[in-house]
Amino acid sequence: VGLKRTVIAPSYVSQWGQGGNFGITAVLAYQRFASLGMGEAPLRDGASFWPVLPGESSYGAGVRLDVGNALSNRVRWSAAYQSRVNMDALNTLRGVYFDPGQFDIPSSASVGLSYALTRALSFDVGVQRVMYSDVTPYTSPALPRRFLALLGSGASPAFAWQDLNVYSAGWTMRSDALGSLELRYTTRQQPSPTSALLKNALDSDPADHTVALGYSLATGKRAGLNLQAIYSSAPYFLGVPSYRSTNRVTGNQIEYEAAWSLRF
Repeated sequence: VGLKRTVIAPSYVSQWGQGGNFGITAVLAYQRFASLGMGEAPLRDGASFWPVLPGESSYGAGVRLDVGNALSNRVRWSAAYQSRVNMDALNTLRGVYFDPGQFDIPSSASVGLSYALTRALSFDVGVQRVMYSDVTPYTSPALPRRFLALLGSGASPAFAWQDLNVYSAGWTMRSDALGSLELRYTTRQQPSPTSALLKNALDSDPADHTVALGYSLATGKRAGLNLQAIYSSAPYFLGVPSYRSTNRVTGNQIEYEAAWSLRF
């Protein structure tokens, strides 16, 4: 399915007190769906391509708040909340039961605690609550057939997502000259259906954990480079549109990310 999501998140971050900081972020989301044409059309030099129809776009907006402070010289806490981002429904993208494609970003809240063992080495733990129950589920054709068969039966259970708690733990090594190296373990990020029957039909497919290795380096007084590799125990743990079955999708289990930021 040719559904792509782009998120732009301008932020304002400032300090408060001796060691505190707070930030506010505008979450601006854009989604576009384009379907492939049924026939091929010639290009220059005799090449061919699959024509793409104009498709449809949807928009949504939300806000994120971050705050943190030091409890002591070694211990620091942080907390964050992000509102739900309501996306416009995509009427040209329909589910198995002709339901319109609506892919809202759920609201979430998180807290974290960090302990500095030495100046160069710190450990942290965190928990995040993602309110998937507020998001309308989408009956994608990518859902496993055994799952869709349960929904199509005479005694069809209600299809809704449960809220999800995500736990994480990691350590960070810092060097003024060489940058920072971080290793993090995160529990399951794919929600489960509220129905026990539907939950059993999906339990064998989602990833139950991810591991992330990150490296960051200051490239100037106000600039920084961040590199990250993320390993998932299954090819997709929460794909678009809302689910990808591992027996239908042959995706990679490792993602790579590179970001360069400039503070002004």
